[in-house]
Amino acid sequence: MIIRGSTIPQIKGRKDYGIGLLQDKLGHFTVRVTTPDNPFTPHKHDGLEFWYIIEGEGIVTLDDAESPIKAGDLVVLKPWVTHGLRTETSVRWICFG
Repeated sequence: MIIRGSTIPQIKGRKDYGIGLLQDKLGHFTVRVTTPDNPFTPHKHDGLEFWYIIEGEGIVTLDDAESPIKAGDLVVLKPWVTHGLRTETSVRWICFG
């Protein structure tokens, strides 16, 4: 199966591939773009999540700590860890979990 990204609308910097409807191991696979005008505000939830940074640089918030990230980094988010992402430019990343 090929899910064509070109057919999926991007809404508020989020392009959701909808794979959660196909199986129950991975709830989502989303390509996101974070910009100064569209930060990924800190929040938390009960699932394990992974962020793979495709392009750009930014700052990830993990609970009370902030860490710089850049293309090629993988961020592993355990359940109930407060997490967010901001940048002064643009970060393109994949979120799955």
